[in-house]
Amino acid sequence: MRPQNGNTLKSNTIPSTFNNSRRDFIKMCSAATAGGFSSLLLPHISEAKDSMELLKIKTSEGVFDELFWLFVRLQFVLKPGLIYMNTGTEGLIPRFVLSRMSGYFKEFAENPWDALTESDILGPIMKETRTKAAEFLGANLEEILLTHNTTEGMSFTANGLDLQEGDEVLTTLHEHSGGLVCWKILRERRNVTLTQIELPTPAENKDEIIAAFENAITPQTKVMSFCHINYTTGLRMPVKELCQLAQDHGIISVVDGAHAIGMIDLDFHDLECDFYACSPHKWLNAPPGTGVLYIREGVLDKLWPTVTETSPFPNSINVFQGRGQQCTPAFACINDVINFQNAIGKDKIADRIMDLSTYLKEKIKENWGEASLFSPTDEELSSGLVSFNPFDDPFDKEKIRITGTLRDEYNIVIRIVTFKDKHSDAQNKRALRVSTHIFNNYSEIDKLISALQTIIATM
Repeated sequence: MRPQNGNTLKSNTIPSTFNNSRRDFIKMCSAATAGGFSSLLLPHISEAKDSMELLKIKTSEGVFDELFWLFVRLQFVLKPGLIYMNTGTEGLIPRFVLSRMSGYFKEFAENPWDALTESDILGPIMKETRTKAAEFLGANLEEILLTHNTTEGMSFTANGLDLQEGDEVLTTLHEHSGGLVCWKILRERRNVTLTQIELPTPAENKDEIIAAFENAITPQTKVMSFCHINYTTGLRMPVKELCQLAQDHGIISVVDGAHAIGMIDLDFHDLECDFYACSPHKWLNAPPGTGVLYIREGVLDKLWPTVTETSPFPNSINVFQGRGQQCTPAFACINDVINFQNAIGKDKIADRIMDLSTYLKEKIKENWGEASLFSPTDEELSSGLVSFNPFDDPFDKEKIRITGTLRDEYNIVIRIVTFKDKHSDAQNKRALRVSTHIFNNYSEIDKLISALQTIIATM
């Protein structure tokens, strides 16, 4: 449901387990009135799920949808008055997850030996967490490796592959440094060829992206490495088609999926990628320093361990997971944030993120014109990341630095991104990047736009 013309609400049908929505809504309101909305800030996910069901009220007008998302927002620890729109850098942790993490640390502290040797969730192999992640991501337990972030997963992959001098890695000009530097190191260390292809900004359809890769493939191409969602413009790449292209040419596919987990519904088996690195600490809202690397069954033998304390022969996922002591209480929270998303519904989350993103794009075009928007408008290519430049010169280094004023004077947090579209660009384009997640709302987008209008008018 999205405000139309800034003041009405789009009709939306919300799934419900209740027959009498009016009665249930009154019941919920009574509970909130009696204890304040703080009574809805629940410490355990089973209770949160029950109360969320109470708010999934089916109405012809859909007027209660925003109340549902307000309830979701209240599950997060947000500084009063803060408008946080930078999930693309770091996500927020739900308050009940903070409580659960404290409990995991207490359990570990009470008897570290039992935690290490007896626990499937706090032990070094973290079987319970990896099983949960596998179910959530459409994978098998033996394909899931817990890392600390996407950068680590990408580096494990690049350093583990047996690439030799003259072998080529295809990537893009929009790849994040966390997924690019690992290949640059191989270029310097082993004389591997690194080719960065150009992508259109904004992209109009997936065929032009697939064609850009297909035209760049050579007999020396051994790896195709690309983002699922580009951190620069929020372009959602056609991952399944690109992985099929790689497979058709006998090329290894490596996906930098830092922004996808928690934003869109992922199924690794359906994507048919070989490697997929992601960061639950962003859109899945897990604690900092939590990552997942998917290694497709059948390709593990192509990967050398980078860090391990376990004999590498015979190769197994446990060789890669056994890397000495890790912060298992933080990793254990991945179970809880997965439960949290499942309670809300992955499709409902994806739709909400996209509704907010679309609304923001409309406001950007209304105020600064279509040329100011660097993010795609095609739904198939869109994501919860939106980048734009409200100034005439997208290469100007000074005016774009208004993020500091937004933070200091308006309590709004977004970020700046820089990138090149073409190799011939003498300098980087600069853009404001906004993340729209489930704790954000339409009012916050309106406040962002208004604040930008005010700041720009005084420049």
